[in-house]
Amino acid sequence: DNFITVFLAGMDTTGHLLGLSIYYLWKYPEYVARIKDEAARNGINYDNITIEDLSSLKFLEAFLKEVLRWGTPTINMMPREAKNTHQLADLTILKGTIVNVGINAIGFNELYFDQPYEFRPERFLEEKDDKRSRLPFAHIPFSAGPRHCIGKYLAMIEAKSILLTFLKRFSFTMTNPNYKLTMGTRFLYEPVDPVEIDLTPLE
Repeated sequence: DNFITVFLAGMDTTGHLLGLSIYYLWKYPEYVARIKDEAARNGINYDNITIEDLSSLKFLEAFLKEVLRWGTPTINMMPREAKNTHQLADLTILKGTIVNVGINAIGFNELYFDQPYEFRPERFLEEKDDKRSRLPFAHIPFSAGPRHCIGKYLAMIEAKSILLTFLKRFSFTMTNPNYKLTMGTRFLYEPVDPVEIDLTPLE
């Protein structure tokens, strides 16, 4: 059952992450070169990408985290039931109340992220000084705690592998050069209009 959950639930959400990644790479093409350069420096063998290879790609991981900060697909899927009555400042949360986590609100909160409306993957790199972004609950696209997403690591492995291979094999541009990203909630938090691209093979 857990395998089916991981595999099926991860298809749409990982696809969403990859689609948004393509959009942000189109909008900020300097990151295409940076991801490719990092892969070259680490000697990535595209015919046999290993877990160790993927773990070495720190900027790629930071890029994907920033994409998830801007558009995590599961913003309304983390309800929790209060097991006791809690008092948070002037807010009383009664026992039995269903509470949802505002993941987007956290991701754009200046208490945790400098310049939150700037797309800046560098904020997640250790050598940068935005230490607040590495607080354990400042960035939770896969939820957190004992009920966090069981497919978290598989999703990141898939996204890294597919995106690396995609950038190795294709260049791309948006079909509509005037495309404007607007997000909305259907089953997932996702683009209202499809992210459509034109591909050019590189090999």
